Amino acid sequence: MQKRIFARMLHRDVAYFVGGHASDLMAKIRLYGGAAGTAFVTMTNRLLTETLTMIALFGVMLYQDAWMTLFCMLILPLILGFVSFLSSKIRAVASEEANLTGEYFSIGSEVFAGIKTVKSYGLEQKSIGRFNASVDRLENRIFSIARISAATKPIMEFVGGLVIGAFVVYAAWQTITYGKTPGEFTAFITAFLMAYKPAEKVSNYWVELQRSLVQTGNMYEILDAPAALFTDGTISKSDTGTGLSLENVGFSYGGGKPALSNLSFDIAAGEILGVVGRSGAGKSTLIDLLMRFYDPTEGRIAFGGHNLQDIKRADLKDAIALISQDVFLFDGTIRENIRDGHPGASDAEISQAAERAALDVALRDLPNGLDTIVGANGANLSGGQKQRVGIARAIIKDAKLYVFDEATSALDVENERRIMANLVKYAKDATVLFITHRPATLEYVDRVLFLDDGRVAGLGTYDALLKDNSAFKTLFLG
Repeated sequence: MQKRIFARMLHRDVAYFVGGHASDLMAKIRLYGGAAGTAFVTMTNRLLTETLTMIALFGVMLYQDAWMTLFCMLILPLILGFVSFLSSKIRAVASEEANLTGEYFSIGSEVFAGIKTVKSYGLEQKSIGRFNASVDRLENRIFSIARISAATKPIMEFVGGLVIGAFVVYAAWQTITYGKTPGEFTAFITAFLMAYKPAEKVSNYWVELQRSLVQTGNMYEILDAPAALFTDGTISKSDTGTGLSLENVGFSYGGGKPALSNLSFDIAAGEILGVVGRSGAGKSTLIDLLMRFYDPTEGRIAFGGHNLQDIKRADLKDAIALISQDVFLFDGTIRENIRDGHPGASDAEISQAAERAALDVALRDLPNGLDTIVGANGANLSGGQKQRVGIARAIIKDAKLYVFDEATSALDVENERRIMANLVKYAKDATVLFITHRPATLEYVDRVLFLDDGRVAGLGTYDALLKDNSAFKTLFLG
């Protein structure tokens, strides 16, 4: 079940993961998946077995003394009402437990991920305080569930004692009035005492089951949710060209202030376009729309002559390569991370991609070359080495559109020039967007798109913009 939840989550759109912690999602997978197994075991092995035992013994009681059995049934609504009350209480607490479990894992993972910041700013005590508070909140809910579950035992004992007391009175009356002997009541009381324990277990199991059912319900909310919020297209990658066109594109996150407004420009096939702008100008949003992490709220984006929304999502992923400033690498070798760009790539193709990404020199300094273990998210590599591995992974993909998002920010000028020269030489049929703040990078682009407050503030060659656009000149020359 955990495998199904993980697979379902992974096929959700990017918006599902924005603002969430990876550890919180993993906690949900573990909690919800485990709850489904617990619910199944409780229902089949425990609850069903004890219920059948109780019903069989109830039949014996009915055969021995129908009137006394009917008296026992009069108490049944009291028991059911009490169990229902406890069940509603435990469901409310179990919902809080799920959220607090996610918070517990999120805080711990966040502190360990930012351990250098914690150490450099002396935030150990603050971090311990946050974690301890989270543990206390979680334990409080767990203890609440335990207390609610434990409440079934004294109530059932009280009800059992009440029935036995009533039966003693009833037996005495029958003996005095009708001359019955105590031995005639032995079978009934024996059956009742034998049925009491299964009844107690059934009530306890039922209350405990509510905890698992809450988590199982949460699990099915994930499994039943649509895998993608956006419709898929029908056009394959082979039917598209490489040019890019935006027509009056607008977008806002959650209906707030527009991040992009009336954005229109064209990029010819094989063109390298630099994209610049101040922080918040809309560069990251432009990438999100090109990757179809989101769809525009206004206007149209065409890739290779086709509306982006009409192209199959799987083919669109194959056609576009994104290289971010903060490159994410999986724990494994450099070779394995580069091959993620093209799973069927040969070792020779991997070496060639590494060379075109200016990674070949760095590999000579690493103990095992391409077989060097990068560690969790590339922890064993420098920032520049990570970026070059990410670039090699994109190059080997042989995409139709390359999007570089500050992808060379950690590189020196010499290595950046090598990469840019290789792009011009080997990716001449692909379209390239190069988002950067470094003037040296713009020497290699054909044109520059200048964004300001989500709008096109300038489009032309680097030299022309420096000459004719005062805002652009201020941004780069002060």
